[in-house]
Amino acid sequence: MDIHIFIITLWVLIIPGDLSDCGHVKSFLNCNKRFPKKKYRPFYHITTPDGWISNPTGFTFYERQYHIFFQYFPYNGAWNHMSWGHAVSENLIDWIHFPTALMPKDHYDSHGCLAGCALVYKHMLTLFYTGNVVSGRESFQTQNIAISGDGMYFQKYLYNPIIRESTSGIREFRNPKVWRFRNVWYMIVGTTSSESSGQLVLYTSGDMFNWELNGTLVNSYGDMGYMWENPDLFELDGYHVLILSAQGIQPDSWRFRNLYQTGYILGNFNYIKGQFDDMEVSIATFHQLDYGHDFYTVKTMRAKDGRRLLIGWLGTWDTDFIESTFGWASMLTMVRELRINKNGRILMTPVEEIIQLRGELIENAWYKPGEYFQAESKSFELIVNSTSVFLDVEIIFEWKYGGLTIGYSAEHGFISIDRGGIDGVRRAYWSPIDYVHLRIFVDSSSIEVFCGDGDVVFSSRIYPNQMRIRIAGYSEVHIMQYKLRPSIGLNNKLKQHVNNDLIYNNSYIY
Repeated sequence: MDIHIFIITLWVLIIPGDLSDCGHVKSFLNCNKRFPKKKYRPFYHITTPDGWISNPTGFTFYERQYHIFFQYFPYNGAWNHMSWGHAVSENLIDWIHFPTALMPKDHYDSHGCLAGCALVYKHMLTLFYTGNVVSGRESFQTQNIAISGDGMYFQKYLYNPIIRESTSGIREFRNPKVWRFRNVWYMIVGTTSSESSGQLVLYTSGDMFNWELNGTLVNSYGDMGYMWENPDLFELDGYHVLILSAQGIQPDSWRFRNLYQTGYILGNFNYIKGQFDDMEVSIATFHQLDYGHDFYTVKTMRAKDGRRLLIGWLGTWDTDFIESTFGWASMLTMVRELRINKNGRILMTPVEEIIQLRGELIENAWYKPGEYFQAESKSFELIVNSTSVFLDVEIIFEWKYGGLTIGYSAEHGFISIDRGGIDGVRRAYWSPIDYVHLRIFVDSSSIEVFCGDGDVVFSSRIYPNQMRIRIAGYSEVHIMQYKLRPSIGLNNKLKQHVNNDLIYNNSYIY
């Protein structure tokens, strides 16, 4: 066993988790009893009992459970010094919250433990993260490690930081993605070049703790913004997929309408050279993952059955989170599966396990344009099938003081959503072959629209009260509507196991 792993293993086994902030543990116990009933809170999306949630920071499988980590501020619904929240599931749909995994209190992360990645190696769950320290108007960012032997309590590495400064001297230097290929560890980190363009730098290591700079992996061609966050790199269906969350891309017609974009580029990573073969990173090759108003930063993982799974932030920066006045803000998306079609484009669909959330079948009928029905639930799945691809389809969600329209234009070959107001329209080109097929998921204050086989996806926040659904356009449509059950903090078997473990190991906090 590597000496670093050996030392950390002893350390984690001997010393219990970081419980210096007992309020985090008590909050965990309380929030998994019953989520407080707060306005606009989702039923089946991961959110927090109180406080702010944003970027997913890690996604992995450990000890027969899926672990999702996310940036988290537990005290109110606003951005502040980020911790790492932690939720666990056995089936990708029923989630309970674990105690906070990382808290910002050391000299190298005192102003935030920012996003990174999670992985499993030698039976240890390891977190790589960016420590953030603010001094005056400057921030200093370093890369760090924390390790757990039980998947619940994490110890920060004694010799953090493992990488102390950006090679370019620029302070934007964050969100490590780490993986192992053969006997070498690789890390890519997002940063800003000296020309104020986004770039990725590559490090390599033989032991996961001591890193050497391998050089700049990819640079912007000048049109890809000033900072690349949360990079991810993985193999899928014969391609290497590079995912970037870019700040500063200018709108291009109906593309890139949001202030911040998350998308992907396909290529081939050459491990011998330690670089991509002829990869161009520009708006010509950069494809949006999601075309909605509220989607930014993702984490992916390879499941045991081979599926590539993804979860993202159902939100973005510089957004008015209406729910923040109730003490909480934002949520994560549903877990999604990625595939690549014959045209080299990513398809994104809800994981198949999502059907386990279905309860009562509320609607199952054909509707003509002009007809409508009441939603009858705040959390539901709507399956829409048209009679023809040659006729326009419109589904209008209406409520007092607002609404959202999903529209397919047969003549122009695009699908759009419109939630009203300034800059309320989002659009993507889409030409289904046989018929228009939509799966629409509404969860109190969010909507996710999956078109066809996942060719186009929209994720947006909405704030309805009582809702009705009206059919417009020119096509008759068949609609099935399922009420979806709550699934956050309600897994009693797993919850009891965790509670017993907390009480046994940490009885002194009561």
